Amino acid sequence: MRSSEKPPTPGAKLKVFPGEIYKELHRAVFWLLLIAVLANTAPITILPGCPYRIYRLVHLSWMILWYGSFVLGSYWEFVLVTTQRVSLDRYLNATESAIYVIHIFSIMLLTWQCRHWAPMVMRNIVRSDLDRAYTIDCGRTKRFIRLHMFLVGLFTCLAIFFSIWTQKCLVYRSILSINSYVMPNVISSISFIQYYLLLQGIAWRQKKLTESLERELIHLHSPRISEVQKFRRHHADLIDFTKVVNRTFQYSILLLFVGCFLNFNLVLFLVYQGIENPSMADLAKWLSMLLWLAMHVGKVCCILYFNQSIQNEHFRCLTVLSRVSCTRNDLQDAIAHYIIQMRTNVRQHLVCGVINLDLKFLTSLLVASADFFIFLLQYDVTYEALSKSVQGNVTRNQS
Repeated sequence: MRSSEKPPTPGAKLKVFPGEIYKELHRAVFWLLLIAVLANTAPITILPGCPYRIYRLVHLSWMILWYGSFVLGSYWEFVLVTTQRVSLDRYLNATESAIYVIHIFSIMLLTWQCRHWAPMVMRNIVRSDLDRAYTIDCGRTKRFIRLHMFLVGLFTCLAIFFSIWTQKCLVYRSILSINSYVMPNVISSISFIQYYLLLQGIAWRQKKLTESLERELIHLHSPRISEVQKFRRHHADLIDFTKVVNRTFQYSILLLFVGCFLNFNLVLFLVYQGIENPSMADLAKWLSMLLWLAMHVGKVCCILYFNQSIQNEHFRCLTVLSRVSCTRNDLQDAIAHYIIQMRTNVRQHLVCGVINLDLKFLTSLLVASADFFIFLLQYDVTYEALSKSVQGNVTRNQS
C-alpha cells in the first residue's frame, strides 16, 4: 500500500483523522480483500463491519466446506486420472498434488490465525503514516492491485480453457484437473498479491525515508540530530515489519517454491519428451506447458523481485550515510550507530532458515533444476530399459 509524502504547511496544523484515512485505505483495497476473503486467503474480520463472532464462524464453515471439497476432488483426480499416467509422470503429478493440498491448508490455517491481528496491521499502517505525514496514494495502490488481479484472471481463464482442451472435453476429467491444479495456484496467487502489496509498500516507504535522510544530511547546512534519530527508528521499524511479513508467509513461500520447482521440472521434462517424440505432444499440450512455465516463473520472480527492491533501498540508504562527513561529535556518533544498524543482518529476508529471498536465489534454483532434470532423464532411460528387459523375459517365458 503506497503512500506519498506530503509535509504539512509551516505554521498550519494538520487536520487529518485516522478514521478517515483508515476508510480511504479500505476503499482502495476493498475488492482485493473481498476476493481474498471469498478465496479463504484473508480473514473476514478485515472487511469493514464484520468484526463479530458470527461472521468468523460463517467464514470458518465456508473454509472447511471448500477445503473438504478440494481434498475430495484431489483424491478422485489421483484415483481416476493420475494413476493412469506413465510411471514418472504419475509420481511427479501425485507429489505436486499433495504439495498443493498441504499448501492450501497452510494458507487457510494462516487466514484463521490472523483473524484478530490483521485489522490491527492496517490500523498501525495508517497510524504510522499519519505520524510521518504520509498520505495514501489510492490511485497507485488500485493500479497495482488491478494489474496483479488481471494477471491472475488471465491465467485462470487460459488454464481452465487448456485443461478442458487437453482433457479432450471430458467433463469429469476437466473438472478434476481444474480442481487439483488450477484452483490451488489461483488461490495462492491471490494470497501472494497481499504479500506483494505489503512488500512494495515497505520498499516505497524506505525510498521516501532515504530521500528525507539525504536532504537532512547533505543538503542542509546544520543537520538536526533529532531528525537523524527519528529516521533511524523509522528504518528499524521497517526492517522489523519486513521480518514479520516474511516470517508470516514463510511456510507458504517454501511450499510455493517446492510446488513450482516440481511443476517447472515436470513441464521441462514433458517438453523434452515432446521434442524427442513429436507424436507424443499436440498443440494443446504445448500451449498449456508454456502457460504453466510462465506462471511458475512469474510467481518466483515476483517474490524475489519485491524482496530485492527492499534490499536495494536498504543499500541506497547505507550509501547515503557512508558519504556523509561532519565534524560534530554527536552527529558522528548518531551516523555511526545508524550505519551499524544498517549493516547488522537481522535475517529479515530469510524464510524457514534456508531461503534468502533475493534475485541471487534464482541461480541456486537454476542449478538445482538442472540437477533434478538430469535425474529425471536418467530415471526415464533406466525405467525404459528395465521395462523392455521385463517384457523380453515375459515373451521368452511364454514362448
